[in-house]
Amino acid sequence: MPSEILKMTTEIVVAHASLTELTPEQLVGEIKEVYNVLSSLEGGGILEEQVSEKTGEAGSVKKPSIPLKDIVKAKYVTCLECGKKLKTLKTHLRTAHGLTAKGYYQRYDLDPKKFPLVCKDYSKARSQMAKDRGFGKK
Repeated sequence: MPSEILKMTTEIVVAHASLTELTPEQLVGEIKEVYNVLSSLEGGGILEEQVSEKTGEAGSVKKPSIPLKDIVKAKYVTCLECGKKLKTLKTHLRTAHGLTAKGYYQRYDLDPKKFPLVCKDYSKARSQMAKDRGFGKK
C-alpha cells in the first residue's frame, strides 16, 4: 500500500506546485508533510502533532503566487489563497478559507492601503450610489 500513498502524494504535490512557486526545500517539506498525513490517515492515527505544527506555521508569511501588481484590477481582485477573481474578497475569505481580512493581510504581508479587498469599479459604483442617496451631506 505504500506505493499507492506515494502516488497520491505525488499527485497532490504536483497539483499544488503547479499553482504555487516553491523552493526546493519547500517542495521536499511539502512532499514529506503530505506523505505523513496520508500515511497517518491510512493507519487511522490522530493528527494532533501535525495540526499543532500547522498552527505554528500560520504566523509565517507566504509568498503570493502571482505578481503583486496583478492582485487588484479595475474589474476584479484576485484571491491569493485560491486564485479566484472576484469583485470583493472579504466574504469569500471568511467562507471559503476561514480567514479574516487582517489574517489575510498578515499571511501575505500586504499593506491594506495598497491592496484593497474590493475592485476599483465596484468601489466607485458603491461610492456613487451612496452620494446619489445623499449620504455624506450635512
